[in-house]
Amino acid sequence: MGMNRSNQSVTKHRFQLFRGNGEAEQLDRFLAVADPLAVAAPRPERRKPWSDGRLWSLALFLGIASLVPVLWQSWFLAEGPGEPRLHHKQALLLVDQGHELQKEDRNDEALDAFSRAAQLSPDDAEAWSELASCQLRAYQSVQAERSYQRALSLEPDNRGALLGLGTLYLRQRKERQAEQAWLRGGIDQQLARLYLLQGKFPQAETHLVKLREDGDGLVARMTQAASARSLDPTLRSFLEAEPAGLSAWAESGWRLYYEKRYEEAASSFQKALDSAPHDVNALSGMGSVLLKQGHPDEGRAYFDQALSLHPDHLRSLNGRGSCLQSEGKIGEAIAVWQKAFELYPGVSEASHGLAFAYLKLQDYRHAAFFLAPLAQKHPRDSEVLAALDVAVRRVGS
Repeated sequence: MGMNRSNQSVTKHRFQLFRGNGEAEQLDRFLAVADPLAVAAPRPERRKPWSDGRLWSLALFLGIASLVPVLWQSWFLAEGPGEPRLHHKQALLLVDQGHELQKEDRNDEALDAFSRAAQLSPDDAEAWSELASCQLRAYQSVQAERSYQRALSLEPDNRGALLGLGTLYLRQRKERQAEQAWLRGGIDQQLARLYLLQGKFPQAETHLVKLREDGDGLVARMTQAASARSLDPTLRSFLEAEPAGLSAWAESGWRLYYEKRYEEAASSFQKALDSAPHDVNALSGMGSVLLKQGHPDEGRAYFDQALSLHPDHLRSLNGRGSCLQSEGKIGEAIAVWQKAFELYPGVSEASHGLAFAYLKLQDYRHAAFFLAPLAQKHPRDSEVLAALDVAVRRVGS
């Protein structure tokens, strides 16, 4: 009896299968011998309970069994064949939505739409390029550069990303890097713009001959300047990039401004001006914040100071016009916006200001002149469409 009990204790549970849900099977102490030499000693008269072949088969079985949970989880987590395509379609819809929101100047919502598009389709270069352009517009230069670089890592020759990256570099006064980006993308109009600003007229002509005439006549004006070997101040103002802030505080201020965090934006702009009192970007930013907060007279003082340093600064011209309109000085506002419109033709904040200023003065002919292009560019803007309807009916009556 005692011997039988002893034998049973030796042979019982040679292998221990998994003791908990999800644990891999493992060999028990059968494979862990205290004295390896004793195992190696020959014992011809004693029969081994398990042959080498059976041991290897069992080890192989247990190894495969341990991989089953891993393989199952990998298969379960893998996307179905249709999901990437579905995500790509959703990302395209979000990009279109972002464009519409930008047309309505709903920049925060547009930025959110482009961000979700890039998250849904992280391998889509266009989604990253669109996100970067929106970030650039919101003065998020660091984030914009990263997003452009992500787009280019996915698609090295993406023209949209190279165009935007060059624009960012030009804003930062990194002209050589802007030139390299535009050369890489073959973006002739931006290269011609850069060479005109640098006074390299023959190089500008080389790229201008490849361009067709545009609706605003800008290419013709650029071609004429290159031929004359002279760039007049008005065209120069149009071609120059929006001045970058002289400190990181100015850029932070604009980012907060577009997030409608006006108190924090004002604090950032003030810190920028404390370190660089002649920072045009910070001056126009402080003026914009004060205008939003209902202090147009104080805001106008900052715009005036910015314009004394940079007479053709578009943001400051538009801001000054808006301040004058808020103060009830419609005639003076029209004069400022008219100057901005002549410097920077086309649909703009100045043309919007002129349209509604003339509408308020009941000058319906001039109002319709500026409202028609606005309605064409913003076909879903109910305010513009209603104003154009009024102006057209009054002109015809």
